[in-house]
Formats: sequence, structure tokens, C-alpha cells
Amino acid sequence: MDLVLFIVGGDGPKRVRLEEMREKNSLQDRVEMLGVVPHARVQSVLISGHIFLNSSLTEAFCIAILEAASCGLLTVSTRVGGVPEVLPDDMIVLAEPDPSDMMKKLYSWHDVAKRTEIVYDRALGCPNQNLIDRLSR
Repeated sequence: MDLVLFIVGGDGPKRVRLEEMREKNSLQDRVEMLGVVPHARVQSVLISGHIFLNSSLTEAFCIAILEAASCGLLTVSTRVGGVPEVLPDDMIVLAEPDPSDMMKKLYSWHDVAKRTEIVYDRALGCPNQNLIDRLSR
């Protein structure tokens, strides 16, 4: 029987939970947690796989799906936000999210609101520049 190996890239509030689940289910030899993947390494990480899974409950565009498809991966994602418009139907498999289950176990609107507020506070603290000045950065 062939083993299925998982490579998990990225970092965030759910990383500790994923690591705990990996330990609890004795999957250390099958699940590799990379943490933050520097932009220069994204392509090499992606081409080492076969399938890219995006399980977001909210997503505006998801550049990661586009990157995965451009590396030849079968792309599977939840049908949320703008995701269905990112790739043609023959390049992505879309699944309906199960919010009732995922929300209870992995998602907190309070956390989303708190993180959104932090982003807006930072944006408000940026100097008010015109478009030409911002583009010259």
C-alpha cells in the first residue's frame, strides 16, 4: 500500500492544533509541518506535491491556488468567496465547506474580527500618500 504524505506550509493560530493532531494520531512520519515558506521556496515546495488543498472558510482571491495550479498540481478548494472565479472549472475541484462542523472545531468569528481590526488599525496608522508616492516604494 502506498503511503500518502502531507506537507503543510504556513504558520498561524491553528498550527499548534495541527501539530497536536499529528502527534495524537502518530502521523509524524506522514505529515511534515514546514511553517512559513519563504517566497523563494514556494515553487520548490509546490512541485514536490501532487495535490494542493485549500480549506479556507473565507477567501477573497487566494493567490496560493493560482500558484499551485501553475506548478501543475491538482487544486482542491472550498467553494468560498472569490475562489470559484480564480481558475477554470477543469483546473480545480471545489467542495462545499461544512461550516457547522468546521466553525465549531477550528474557526472563531471573534478571532477573525480581532485580526481584521488589527489590520485596519495598522492601515490607519500608515501615512496618507497619493497613488504615485505609494507606487514608488
